[in-house]
Amino acid sequence: MAGLKIGEFAAAAGVGRDAVRHYERIGLLPAVVRNGAGYRVYSDDDLERLQCIRHVHEAGFSLEQTRDLLEASTANRDRIETLLGVTRAKLDAARDNVEWLSEVVTFLTSLVAATPLDEAQPLWVGFQAGRCATRRRRSRFARGNC
Repeated sequence: MAGLKIGEFAAAAGVGRDAVRHYERIGLLPAVVRNGAGYRVYSDDDLERLQCIRHVHEAGFSLEQTRDLLEASTANRDRIETLLGVTRAKLDAARDNVEWLSEVVTFLTSLVAATPLDEAQPLWVGFQAGRCATRRRRSRFARGNC
């Protein structure tokens, strides 16, 4: 797949062209080779790095933290320990979100099962009020009253 132009490169990694240019400007992607016509041409290594950037960023890391992860070397133990701490915190938050979403699925499943279709009533009628999640998490997924 070597020799991709920016549109093909961006599409292959699932990002936009502007994101590719931004990552180049801030140094997350290395300076790119240009062909005779002046078009950017990307290698397989560039694509692998961009996919890594996208996945790390989607996992909740800032672009600065993403850069640190990409540039980390096991030779710098303090830096690695810091990055591992951030990574563990992201992992804990992801686990909390999975647990919260599981509770939401249970709640919604119960609501669907308890909703009478043969009578004109509010949707919540017949649903046990005590079934709302008993605890709330600090999460971007924790919205509303339940």
